[in-house]
Amino acid sequence: MNRQKSESAKYWEEHLLSWEAGAYYKEGTQNATWWDRLSSVFRGDAMYVRMKTALELIAPHINGKTVLDVGCASGRFAFQMIQAGAQKVYGTDISSEAVEFAKKRGVELGMQDRLEFSLADVVQPNTPLPHVDLVTALGVIEYFNADDMSAFLGNLRTKYFLLDFPDYGRKKEFPTWILRQVYIRVNRLPGVYLYSLDEFSRIAEPFGFRDLHVIKKNNFYYVTNLPA
Repeated sequence: MNRQKSESAKYWEEHLLSWEAGAYYKEGTQNATWWDRLSSVFRGDAMYVRMKTALELIAPHINGKTVLDVGCASGRFAFQMIQAGAQKVYGTDISSEAVEFAKKRGVELGMQDRLEFSLADVVQPNTPLPHVDLVTALGVIEYFNADDMSAFLGNLRTKYFLLDFPDYGRKKEFPTWILRQVYIRVNRLPGVYLYSLDEFSRIAEPFGFRDLHVIKKNNFYYVTNLPA
């Protein structure tokens, strides 16, 4: 039997599209709340940089391969991975609105045959996920406590992953960290969990994920076991 949805999952189910509209404000394809529009002033191009950097890191590994993008939102990163040569990209998200938006955009872009979007709560034990060559997740695992992280990693059917990794080092990034705390409290966002590489590795190792390392590039951190 599935557990009750986490508070974080409930939050993002309701707020995801507004957050994404603020984070990727240049497109103007969705409506952001007042606070998310304000956040874009401080965030600037950061989310574009995070996604572009992640794509640069995985590009040598995805040509002709299958990828699962966890927390796919409206599919933006999935579309970029198809354009970079992935054979097929699966996207999953907790927000049904986001999944439907991603499906619609996939059709509009003529990529529907190489995309598959679905609704899933990936921290529920035994959640069925596709077997893929690589798993990606941007802006996701920081909302998983240790139990959720363990369930998430246990659900993955892959050998490799690249995950945006908000480790303890980010606490030193002033004023970004302070502004983030304000956002969390004003919006009543539940749970932001930071892990050191050692802590994360201890959770991941029982599921066969070893040789993990952190890459810092363009002021973003990613944890991965992809070959150097």
